[in-house]
Amino acid sequence: MKIVHRLSEQAERVKLVTYNLKRAHSGLRKELEEKDGNFTFKTGSSRYLKQIENLHISLFREPLYPWLIWLYRFKAHELMSVIVDKDDNVIGYDLFFFQPSEKNKKVIHELYVGIRTEYQDRGLGVKLRQFSAKCYDEGYLDGISTLASVDNIKALRTAQKAGFAITKMSAKPVAHYLFKNLFRRY
Repeated sequence: MKIVHRLSEQAERVKLVTYNLKRAHSGLRKELEEKDGNFTFKTGSSRYLKQIENLHISLFREPLYPWLIWLYRFKAHELMSVIVDKDDNVIGYDLFFFQPSEKNKKVIHELYVGIRTEYQDRGLGVKLRQFSAKCYDEGYLDGISTLASVDNIKALRTAQKAGFAITKMSAKPVAHYLFKNLFRRY
């Protein structure tokens, strides 16, 4: 029975990756790069993936899902934003994907936001979320959705400062569902 369950889970992940590969087409977001002091905000690249994986483990105490790593290898430009220092080291990341539950909407889901511990509480999370929204603005999408756990006040406040509004509660996991409207070009 375990084998059947594992095969079923793998099939679901393959479907999810395939779905995201189709939806994350080129032209989904604008190519932007912004300087802010010693930091540069830019659209993602697969060359930052290993640094993001290591930072994610240090922040969340668990690795990124293997299917996400595979997806970002091919679609980093469309689904990832980063903050780098003057030496091109990743200071923060903002990761996105398309949720199948939102397939009838032109919405992208913000999955993870992470800022290196020594750079937290400086407003970089808010700026990174605003930068990501600017990249997706005036494109194909109507908005960005995200979840903030009910006990993670810091994530909730960061999202709200970046322009997200609580629209409802999520049951699994128990969290605030937040949404940020974008302007659509087509």
